[in-house]
Amino acid sequence: MPDHITAAHSPNPDLAPLTLSAAALELAQELESDKHGKTGVLSLDNAGLGTLQRPIADLPGVNTDNGLSPREIAKQLDRSDEPNIRDALDRMQARGVVELVPGATFKRYRLTEPYR
Repeated sequence: MPDHITAAHSPNPDLAPLTLSAAALELAQELESDKHGKTGVLSLDNAGLGTLQRPIADLPGVNTDNGLSPREIAKQLDRSDEPNIRDALDRMQARGVVELVPGATFKRYRLTEPYR
């Protein structure tokens, strides 16, 4: 059993909160390093994407740091229904598959790190 778990049951109850908080901090740091250290750990095949969402996710520009605008996506997919593209992107964002590119003047979307 790891030290941080057995220490919580130590005879000195004053140590338990410190030990538990240290363990929580260690876990958070591990999760963050995994999150930022790995890309492509989730498969788009298991994301449950719809018939419009999957072609969007498969576009080459969506997996870059700069991402694509809804207009660029519509052009690449040879579609004239940009509002449907925007709706699909909103649903994909809600599912954590795409994110807005920070700092972009206009809305640009890219795959979240786990899907790149």
